[in-house]
Amino acid sequence: MLLLKVDKASNAPVYRQIVGQIRDLVDRDVLAPGDALPSSRILAEKLGVNRSTVYNAYQELWALGYLESSPGSYTRIRRRTRIATPDTRAAAGLIDWEAASTPAGAEVYRTFLEYRPEYRVRADEDIINLSQLDLDHRLFPAEEFRKCINLALLHRGPKILSYGDYAGYAPLREFIAQRMRTHGVALSADEILITNGSQNGIDLLLKMLVAPGTPVAVEAPTYANVIPLLRYYQARIIPVPMNSDGLDLTSLEKIFQSEHPAFVYTIPNFQNPTGITTSQAHREALLALCEWFRVPVVEDGFEEEMKYFGKVTLPIKSMDRQQTVIYLGTFSKVLFPGVRVGWIAAERECIRRLTALKRFCDLTSSPMVQASLYEFCRLGHYDRHIQRMHRVFRKRMQVALSAMRRHLPPGCGEWMEPVGGYLIWLQLQEPVPDEKELEDIFRRHGVLMSPGRRYFPEMRSRPFFRISISMLDEEEIAEGIRRLGRAMHEICGRAQ
Repeated sequence: MLLLKVDKASNAPVYRQIVGQIRDLVDRDVLAPGDALPSSRILAEKLGVNRSTVYNAYQELWALGYLESSPGSYTRIRRRTRIATPDTRAAAGLIDWEAASTPAGAEVYRTFLEYRPEYRVRADEDIINLSQLDLDHRLFPAEEFRKCINLALLHRGPKILSYGDYAGYAPLREFIAQRMRTHGVALSADEILITNGSQNGIDLLLKMLVAPGTPVAVEAPTYANVIPLLRYYQARIIPVPMNSDGLDLTSLEKIFQSEHPAFVYTIPNFQNPTGITTSQAHREALLALCEWFRVPVVEDGFEEEMKYFGKVTLPIKSMDRQQTVIYLGTFSKVLFPGVRVGWIAAERECIRRLTALKRFCDLTSSPMVQASLYEFCRLGHYDRHIQRMHRVFRKRMQVALSAMRRHLPPGCGEWMEPVGGYLIWLQLQEPVPDEKELEDIFRRHGVLMSPGRRYFPEMRSRPFFRISISMLDEEEIAEGIRRLGRAMHEICGRAQ
């Protein structure tokens, strides 16, 4: 006999109560496969409910695979595969994902496990984190952006909740084009593709330009996250040394004489990780060299807006009469990393081809986020935020450099003073322990930096570390550098 109880005063619909109780009886083996259930009419009479209520419950149980029936016969419990629960699910499945992954995918995964700075500091540790190039969320104009989201939804709601233009939200592209014109870059909106951050832009370029074995020239050191991506696409990475004034153009010319790279990847402003900003003369020479050998330049302008010492040097793209330069921009390193809005600026034909790739990779970047960001920019919030960031980080960088001059032992390390951005590149003088032991020493002194090996395509013997002040206020920066100084006194004391 099927014993069910329904509570008509409950917030749960009656048919749901019936479904839940029958499922429970089956899962506990009280009801076995083949057992017949009463007809919907009989069960409805017993429970004092409408027959349609029982009918709906039976229909849902049938859809879930608990029941089977045929015309003119009883509804019976069906033998079914049990639902997997956290208690019954195997910790390790049947598939060996390491074996199933491509070699390139497996290598990216190993890199991911080895380099996850966001998980390296426990909540209970007294650590000042100078390793992450993230932004200080205390500076986010979140309330202004919330209002802009509401404004965008109010005026364009249904439209921006659809897929949107593959190339990106047209008013935002027009704003970016206008913004780049203030940096000396003559552009129109149809020469811009909106991306999910500049990392998405790099990925699209690799999809378009790189096949297995294709050479790609990169600065050494360079942006750490581009190296695993190049390896994933099986590019042949050609490292080009960095001098104090930027990419070594003599070495690059020698490479061009024997190779024809798909492109040269460069970060001319506040280079990640060195903080170097190249001169106008260097930019002109790099562009002339690439034009002569017909090699595209991928100019990563990830911190274009963040120059706060000295005069501004225009982007390489500003001199691009031959349409050789592909410019990558982003809002992530000035405004909000979480909005994931970047852009590619390039020749129209290049943008059309990249737009086609983006359409088949991820359709489009979020129209709602783009429309909200456009409202934020249109209302002047972006300009005011940049002015604030300049004031704040000019002072923070001054604090960092002053503390390094004061606390770091002479002769133990060298660094260059950047004219903007958030990064300082520290080179320790040998002999010192290896990088892993150095990391342990720094951690013991309560400070964390990003090890330099991550920024080179090949191993380097000399120890480098990247210092980032992007997440810290002046007091935290000063204390972090004091701790770094104590650690370096220990390191240099050992070497003597």
